[in-house]
Amino acid sequence: MPFEHPYIRIGDLAPEKMDEAQGWAVSEFRVVLSEKENCSSTMFHAVFQAGDRLKKHRHDSCDEQYYVVSGHGLAGAGADRVEVHAGHYHYIPKGVEHWLVNLSRNEPLIILGLYDRAPNMGATGYVFCGDVTEDDLRAPRTLRNDNLQYPLVHQDAVPMVKVSRDEGWTQDYFCEPLNRDHGVGSCWMYGYFGPGTVHMKHRHDNCEEICYVLKGHGLAGVGADRGELAPGDVHFIPAGCEHWLANISDSEDLVAPGWYIGVGALDESGFAYNGPVTDEDINASRTGQL
Repeated sequence: MPFEHPYIRIGDLAPEKMDEAQGWAVSEFRVVLSEKENCSSTMFHAVFQAGDRLKKHRHDSCDEQYYVVSGHGLAGAGADRVEVHAGHYHYIPKGVEHWLVNLSRNEPLIILGLYDRAPNMGATGYVFCGDVTEDDLRAPRTLRNDNLQYPLVHQDAVPMVKVSRDEGWTQDYFCEPLNRDHGVGSCWMYGYFGPGTVHMKHRHDNCEEICYVLKGHGLAGVGADRGELAPGDVHFIPAGCEHWLANISDSEDLVAPGWYIGVGALDESGFAYNGPVTDEDINASRTGQL
């Protein structure tokens, strides 16, 4: 039986054919979610091999957020020049010229991102602005966060908080690396689950949610769907749809970052607790294979 709601394995998606003449000197660029999956925004996954660069451009119709999954890069955003590493979250408001290059000679730079409330690539308002020059690459880095024009946040610098077990938050920790305090219109959230922990049945009436599995092995329920998730997998939850997530490993942690689309923080999401995840839920037949 097929999934009613999107469960996606990024590695199974075909890369897009991007126009290098318009600045897309990137080895692999995949559209993960868009209006085709009834998502209000476009989620993307990009792989920069050695020498790759996404040249100067801007998006006049949407904000952009991206997360560095692995690798080492140099990012320009307005006057900012920052080195990015695994665990960094970067926010670029609409209309701001920006670019990104892989600084490593032998390791890929891999990023995961969102064009916020742009339902397809054509709706982002992409404008090519020119090459990244040697002067750009040699320019002094913006070393202090308080000197940055645009937020760059590392996950290790964000305090993890305990959340209410009375409302089904039985996973170990939760945080918001990018939220309304940074000026964003869609909140980056980050959930950490120890072995065997579960985020119980709930819904968000005011926002869509995207969940990405960075580490570990999970079982996700979305409506009537039941699907197992591994690193690199994504599931999409429409506004108002009941969902839950369980770490089904006895020994490994489950780490699951993602977005609340269209709200600045969890307290704006319309969170409602719907009840516990039962043994019957965990043991039910899976809806399909990713």
